[in-house]
Amino acid sequence: MRQNYRVPHVDADKCKLCQRCPVRAKCKTRALVQFDAYELPYIDRDICRACLTCVDECPFRAIVIE
Repeated sequence: MRQNYRVPHVDADKCKLCQRCPVRAKCKTRALVQFDAYELPYIDRDICRACLTCVDECPFRAIVIE
C-alpha cells in the first residue's frame, strides 16, 4: 500500500456483524478480514489498495474513511 492512501476502517457502532458480509465478497484483495461471525471485521492495511469499493458496498455504511 502506498503511504498517502487513506485506508477505510470498520465503524463498530454501525457494523451489524453479518454472517455473510457482502463487502468481503466484493473486496478484490480480500483485505476485509473476519475470523469469527460474531467478531468485528477489520481491514488489513498491508493488503488494502484503498479502492474504496468496500465503502460503497456496505449496506449499513459501516465502512468509513476519516
